[in-house]
Amino acid sequence: MSASTPGRRAVSAADHGFRTEAFSAEDLAAIRRADAEGRAARGQSQTAPAQQEREDRVQQERGDSKGAGAGLSADEQQTRPLDRVSARRDPFARTTPATTPSQTDAGLDAGRLPRGGPRVAQVLLAVLAPLVLLVGLVRMVASPVFLWLEYHRPGFPADPYGFSTSDRMHYGSAGLDYLFNLAPPRYLADLRWQGVPVLSEAEISHMDDVKAVMLVTTSIGAVLGLLCLALLAYLARTSPGGVRRALFAGAVWLLVALLVLAVAGVLGWEALFAGFHALFFAEGTWTFAASDGLIRLYPGRFWIDAALVLAGSGLLTALLTLICCAPTRRRRERDRRRRDHLMQLRAERVLARRR
Repeated sequence: MSASTPGRRAVSAADHGFRTEAFSAEDLAAIRRADAEGRAARGQSQTAPAQQEREDRVQQERGDSKGAGAGLSADEQQTRPLDRVSARRDPFARTTPATTPSQTDAGLDAGRLPRGGPRVAQVLLAVLAPLVLLVGLVRMVASPVFLWLEYHRPGFPADPYGFSTSDRMHYGSAGLDYLFNLAPPRYLADLRWQGVPVLSEAEISHMDDVKAVMLVTTSIGAVLGLLCLALLAYLARTSPGGVRRALFAGAVWLLVALLVLAVAGVLGWEALFAGFHALFFAEGTWTFAASDGLIRLYPGRFWIDAALVLAGSGLLTALLTLICCAPTRRRRERDRRRRDHLMQLRAERVLARRR
């Protein structure tokens, strides 16, 4: 009874495939053949890349077992290959690549890099860039070049009180220059036409108010322009795709704002013009008669054309920005690759510092 029991146990162990010695190359080949036959019986196709990958894993397991067996006992070396193959055959088994503590810490540090800065920079750039553009467009309109184009374009109304085109160009350019230089109000008071002052004291006072607004606006625009350049450089270095997303968002809100203003101008130009002046100037300081010098130099047609140029230039810039910065699949994929590369460089720098 006692002699037959070990034999039955040995047969049972062999039937169930449990082994206690190390797997040889023939055993591994038999396992691969059995696995392939089982897949064929279930109607599953096995492709060549998958077969090659599996063979590579088997060879790697053999190499790992040989390398790891140097520090193990004979019993551990015999049972270790069985554990590895069982884990590979188990469909619920998961393999986790070994990582050193320094690599894990580096990954955590890379993931914890601050993201609030780039997001804030994107919002600031989206808000400030359209404002800088509008300031630049206003400066473009308030220039002698635009004035010359207006005075010489067909259909521009002539002065009913005697100013020729050359007179308008001379006095009108002087008025625009005064808005951006540091000259005192006497600069305008010395302008005379046929011995008569071109501008009255009330008109000079209004031009002085306009000058204060323009100097402050252009100064703020210059500062904001420098800030936008700094934000562009910061986002280009820290946030792949951040510049594109910020400019796209800025173009959207600029387009909406210009469309709203365009509709308001079409529905009621006089009300829009009066409301704009009421924001910056006191009541009664910016209304003049048709015979006054400012109206003769800068008639209503001039302001309508200036508004059209501002709106048209702004809309064209916004549309071009939307086209160039649209979040297409190709651009998103490119940004993703750049972001992955940037995170890899950051992780490498963290590892280098810890060494």
